[in-house]
Amino acid sequence: IGDVVEEMLAKVMTGLLTDDRKLVAEVSRMDDTVDRLNEAVKLYVTRVTRESLDEADARRAMEIVSFTINLEHIGDIIDKHLSELAAKKIRQKLAFSDEGAAELAAFHRQVTDNLRLAFGVFMSNDVAVARRLLEEKAVIRDAELAAAESHMNRLREGRIETIETTSLHLDVIRDLKRIHSHLCSVAYPVL
Repeated sequence: IGDVVEEMLAKVMTGLLTDDRKLVAEVSRMDDTVDRLNEAVKLYVTRVTRESLDEADARRAMEIVSFTINLEHIGDIIDKHLSELAAKKIRQKLAFSDEGAAELAAFHRQVTDNLRLAFGVFMSNDVAVARRLLEEKAVIRDAELAAAESHMNRLREGRIETIETTSLHLDVIRDLKRIHSHLCSVAYPVL
């Protein structure tokens, strides 16, 4: 599930920044795969937990279900929000400013890096890695504020591409931050 979600996140951002309709359409099909995998994992874990499990195995089963649900929610954000924003941008023939596109790409990179960090937390249950992931919440929050401030400065300058894409730009940042929040949830059981 994580691999498909990571690929969806990469494709939606590439589609958004390059106006690639095919990538945006592919993301929706990939979300169907995430939904099927999520159901399969939940059914499997349910079947396994019918047997008597010790406390540690029962806790791990719940962590698996919780993480897969969060990954499925991330898939939905990508499919139902980010893909829609990309499609709207393409349909309306809008373009981000070079600076705006660079900010979105950088923010996306941070979220993608933390997606991989979340996978590490899930696989290892390493407390230090879980702490690092939660520390990234502040980094993401600061990056969000900096991007919004830069965006507002471009708006004050009256830059036409910034004016035309202001809601798209801010919505992409908001959705990426929502994705990051779902990723951070994997750290709490470890801590």
